[in-house]
Formats: sequence, C-alpha cells, structure tokens
Amino acid sequence: MVYKEIVKRAFLFFLLVFPLSLFASEATDITADSYLLVERDSFAVIAGKNYHTPLPPASTTKVMTAILALEHLGEEDSVVPTKKVLSIPASKLSLFPGRPYRAIDLITGAMVESANDAAYSLALAVAGSEERFAEMMNEKAREIGATESHFENASGLYEPGHYMSAYDLALIFRYALQNKRFQEIIGMKYFLFKRGNEDIKYMNHNRLLFCFAPSIGGKTGFTHASKHCYVGAFEKDGKVYILSMLGSKNLWADAVDILQQIYQEVPSQREISLVKASSVVLTTYGLGNQKKIRLSSCSLKKEKKTSGKKKLRKAKKRRRTRFRRV
Repeated sequence: MVYKEIVKRAFLFFLLVFPLSLFASEATDITADSYLLVERDSFAVIAGKNYHTPLPPASTTKVMTAILALEHLGEEDSVVPTKKVLSIPASKLSLFPGRPYRAIDLITGAMVESANDAAYSLALAVAGSEERFAEMMNEKAREIGATESHFENASGLYEPGHYMSAYDLALIFRYALQNKRFQEIIGMKYFLFKRGNEDIKYMNHNRLLFCFAPSIGGKTGFTHASKHCYVGAFEKDGKVYILSMLGSKNLWADAVDILQQIYQEVPSQREISLVKASSVVLTTYGLGNQKKIRLSSCSLKKEKKTSGKKKLRKAKKRRRTRFRRV
C-alpha cells in the first residue's frame, strides 16, 4: 500500500511538472516553425505554436494584395503591365508588357496561380508604385489589427524586413473572407486565363480544396527562405475555422495533423499527393456542329502515358521483326 501511494504521488507530481498537452504537441511532429488554428468569429485559439513570431510569409502575402486590389479597383478596370514583369521570377502568368488585362483576371491569377507578375502589376495599378503599395499594405494591416507584420512588396518574394506572424496572417485572412468576391476566388479549383491566342488552364495550388470537403479555400506560399506557408478556412457545424502556418517543411502533413484537432476524418497523405498543382494549355478542336472538346490536365497526362506505352510496344515489335528476319 505504501509503495502504491508513493507511485501515485510521483505520478501526480510528474503531471504537474510536465503537462500532457506538452507531449501531445510533440507527438504530432509538426514541422512548421509557427502555426495557429482559430475559430473565425471569436478568434478563440484551438491550437498553435510561436504564432506571435514574425517570419517571412512568401506568397500568403498575396491575401493582402488581393483584398486591396478588390477594394481599390473595379473588376473590369484595365491593368497594363510594365516591362519589369518580364524579369519577375515565377510563379507568373507571363504577362505581355503594354497589353491591357482585366483587374479581376490578375487578382484571380495572383491567388490561384500565385502569379508574381500579376501581383506587381496590381500594385502599380492601385498605387502607382510597389513602394507606395507596400505602404498601403502596412496601413491596412494596422487598420485590421495586424501589428506583427511589415510588407515590402506585393508578391511575397523574399526581402529583409518583409514578415508576418501566423496570428496576423489569420487576422488578415479573416478580414479578407468578409469580401464575397474574395471567397469566390479562393474557392476556384481552376482558372482559365487568356494569354495571346492561348487559353491557359491553371489549377489551384491549394490541394485541400480538391480532397477535403470542409475546405472553403486558402493560399499557399513558398520561398527557400520562408519554406512552405499556408492560410485557409474550413467549415464545421456552421462555424468557420482558420488555419495559418509559416515555415513548414512538410506542408500538407502539418495541415492534416493540426486539422485533426477539430476533424475526425482528414485526407490521407496519398489522397493529398494525388492532387498535383499544374498548368496546361487547352487545345480546342472544332467538330462541326458538335460541342468543342477541351483537354484537361488529367486527360493530357493519360494521353502522354498512353502514347509512351504505344511507342514502347512498337519499338519492341520492330526489334522482334528484325530478329526474325536475321
């Protein structure tokens, strides 16, 4: 009895010194440097780590860019890119300098394809220069209450002094969700963009949008300095939850681990891996009075695989024929 009492007291002391929550957080093996899961309306924290730490946010920056563009430009307003877009690194829509584009197409391209040239062009259309646009971004952040952020550009390409905390990222995303057009854009699985004589079909980089029904939409980001970043919204029982992550080495595994705090069923890594973000040129074939056929990225992949197998079979057949002749 004495031995049992000693063990019991030792166990209680151990729990007081090392809470179980500490071991629960470590057991998930989350690689993100910082993350936050909150309920949208109350902003009550469900899970988090280092979420007040400012870090480079990569293309999650474009959430702020998109909302400022939606608030200051009309959807049909004409945006004319400058020559600088040619030197801006990918991801991009490969815009033609001097050619007008609809503002809504560039906003959608910035969010769905994470196009840096679109973000830069929108910044100039709104503010006249990217420097002035960054000032507007910082002013808007303070208005929203995001005091742990500072922006230097519209795209999220790495610059010293360009940072956000996971807390601020969630705050800014919550603000953006109030805009219905913004919600529609982040929920788009595909975006069709006309570039010259080509129609380009872009697939949303947000894989959860394709394999997790509660997903409302979100924004991904990556640079070598920031690693993988993400912010997204999810529905459950009439409530909306926001997940923000910065500095992840394994983005989707981290996202799924964190979302298990509120969902019993989440996508497997295999399901997520089957969703590949890509762009593809749509070739349209005229069939007289019949409907036109457009090739999707999925059908193109199948066609390439099929054609490759056919070529291999033909090559083997030719080798067998030559051997017989000899």
